[in-house]
Amino acid sequence: MRLDKRNKLLIGGFVLALVVCYQLGIKKTLFLRAQYLGDMENREEARDIPRKLADLQKQEMYLDAQFEQLNLGSTNVQNELLRFLNEQGGQHSVKIIDFKAPHLVTEGATATRTYRFVLEGSFTDILTVAHSLETRASFGGITHMAFEKQHDPRQRKSYLQVSVHLQQIE
Repeated sequence: MRLDKRNKLLIGGFVLALVVCYQLGIKKTLFLRAQYLGDMENREEARDIPRKLADLQKQEMYLDAQFEQLNLGSTNVQNELLRFLNEQGGQHSVKIIDFKAPHLVTEGATATRTYRFVLEGSFTDILTVAHSLETRASFGGITHMAFEKQHDPRQRKSYLQVSVHLQQIE
């Protein structure tokens, strides 16, 4: 097969026509199609925005309720613990007799604070306060409770005191 001048011009013209067609029409069409598909994805995402916003608001309300239950209002744990014990003591007729300064032990990167306090009241009321202290508050865990029955000879009454050690690991 021998290519003469006319066939060479015909093949060259065909290749040139393909390049011109691509530059003038096909390239723009492909660009507009990609832009259209991107816009369609944005529209689909925009349709989900109200549902996602409602979900985020529900989640925010749930987390706010959880933080409210955990008493995370202040950064001073000792003051919050005293406030919580006073609040619970008022509800369950339990008195705070003694509240000692926290004991801090540091081992490497771990710091352990132990709060020691003495409560006075009935057995069930003290247990109710201790249970709410561990479950509803974020102060740590009770590591020790020592119950002791005291007798006051002047008033001829017996009462129950408990020494509580509350440990918080940081």
